[in-house]
Amino acid sequence: MGRKERARRAARSQGKGPDAASLWVADDGVHALVPGPQPSSGLLERLSHRFRENLRGSPLWDEMVKELGKERAEELLQQCRAESRR
Repeated sequence: MGRKERARRAARSQGKGPDAASLWVADDGVHALVPGPQPSSGLLERLSHRFRENLRGSPLWDEMVKELGKERAEELLQQCRAESRR
């Protein structure tokens, strides 16, 4: 386990990491309350990319491809992005 992972685990055990109250799902998407300054566009793009990759590896992706076809599923996937609303 690396230094960053140890720091993450320590923060979570001290209650400093994200908890269930800071994440929720609504009709317009998944939301999170994140303390700190406005996130950079680079960070938002990395979060979007990570979400898309995780979705591609999930059972939901297989269902989407089966029902919609690969091309349409990819189109919808590209619409998934992280946004900051401050």
